[in-house]
Amino acid sequence: MTAELIQSVVEIMDSAHNYRYELAEVNDELKYLQDQINVSSDAAHKQVETHFARLKNAVVSALDQRLADLKNDIENIRIDALKPLEECQALVNENLGSAAVVMDEGASILADNPEANCEKIVKFKENPKTKALSSVPAIPTPSEVACVNVVLSHDIEKYIESTVLSEGRILARAPVQISEVIEKPGGLLVNWSEIDEESDITEFWLQYASGNHKSSDSANAVYHTAYVGTSGCYLIKHLRTNSPYTLRVCGRGESDTPWSAWSIPKVASTAIEHYKWSPSESKAYCLSNEDKVATRTAEGVSHVLYSSEASFKQDNTLTIKILDDADKSPGDGLCISTKNSDVEFFGQEEIIFVNLYGSVYVNGQEMTMKLPEIRKGSIVAFQAELLPNGKVRVSVQHEDKELTFDWKIEVPPPSSAGPSMLLGMGAGEPAEDRLALYFGIKFSQEEWKIAVD
Repeated sequence: MTAELIQSVVEIMDSAHNYRYELAEVNDELKYLQDQINVSSDAAHKQVETHFARLKNAVVSALDQRLADLKNDIENIRIDALKPLEECQALVNENLGSAAVVMDEGASILADNPEANCEKIVKFKENPKTKALSSVPAIPTPSEVACVNVVLSHDIEKYIESTVLSEGRILARAPVQISEVIEKPGGLLVNWSEIDEESDITEFWLQYASGNHKSSDSANAVYHTAYVGTSGCYLIKHLRTNSPYTLRVCGRGESDTPWSAWSIPKVASTAIEHYKWSPSESKAYCLSNEDKVATRTAEGVSHVLYSSEASFKQDNTLTIKILDDADKSPGDGLCISTKNSDVEFFGQEEIIFVNLYGSVYVNGQEMTMKLPEIRKGSIVAFQAELLPNGKVRVSVQHEDKELTFDWKIEVPPPSSAGPSMLLGMGAGEPAEDRLALYFGIKFSQEEWKIAVD
């Protein structure tokens, strides 16, 4: 009895230890969330202060500039309007001087025995200044000259006030957030969703940066655009395995509206190697670009080249691109297979073979439907899904044509699933781990260049 009590104490202490460990993890997560709130709030404070200081300087500068422009317009009108009046004033002053001279000459003639000075009187009458006494300059009416008026908006203060008071919007979270990141071969499938039901977002912008920038200043991160469009997910390809990448997304309504705030950064990485070819001992193919590109190097007996491992799994897409082509040979083409043992030609069992003429063979049986011929620039995409009945639903797409069919092959059963358990459900090995396929190519003529993605 005593031993059992002691054992119960040990078990309780062990539970308490695990409980403390779990609480410590929760406490760390709470601390991280609190830091997120405080750091983002402090950054928002600085952003608002900087923005309104810039606005204040811009408004004051614009008001000063506008005041100077209006005063300059007033002075230009004054100068242009006064110029003809000043010219007229000068003419009037000149004529006043001439009239004064005429009066002085007339007074002198009248005071010096005018009866005896008829010749002076005649000369006086013929004087141009005397004849000009009837010429009075015409001047414009008051309505014809400038009378400077100022037209100002009496609502500008209310407009500025209402505009300033409505400037800015504080959001607890950005309207678009990354909801899930799924590891893919050499890439990450990023899913996002709108969390603001009132938002009217129709376009999204996804970016990624190398490294972990989740808790650091985003200004230190160099972001690259991965996708801009209307979809709610995107597969970022050609990433380094086991390397962290920081992801963020934002959205907007119409194309002429501003983008929303960025989502909370999410750090993710993929441990799944990108699709690649296996080095060939026969040297029939030369590999490049991290073994993703294979080039047929010599003519002769056709050789098969497989993937480095059975890496094509459920829910993934395998894309084979023809970068360069040459002459076609019978039996050449692309395949996916459960094995990689056929080294001279593709066998018939547990293989799907697409030849260069577009014919599709499933376990050696040719399908009625065909795909377009494979040539330079062709892109052939494979997708596979493990069904509950043990078959594999395969989709092969080339150009605008797609073939979908159920493929009967041997797939390992779930490792620990009961007899009544549906395939891929509950405990046991996931379907994507049970379904692992090789992919391969076979070309007889040199210069064929094939990339896998």
